[in-house]
Amino acid sequence: MVFKLVHAKYDRETERAYVELRDEDEDGGDVLVVAIFSYRTTARLSKAQIEQDIVRKARHMMKRAAGSI
Repeated sequence: MVFKLVHAKYDRETERAYVELRDEDEDGGDVLVVAIFSYRTTARLSKAQIEQDIVRKARHMMKRAAGSI
């Protein structure tokens, strides 16, 4: 499966990150993987840098979760 990034958003007020990945399954349906997590940084990052960082962190968390199943 090759997941495509659909959304990577950050809400500064709640300090929550939201990452959504999608792919098609073998039956022609959709597979949706979503990560919602707390995100804080002390650095002043641009919007693009924040999106890259939350995607990297979501990828790391999903790999750890897959290893524990």
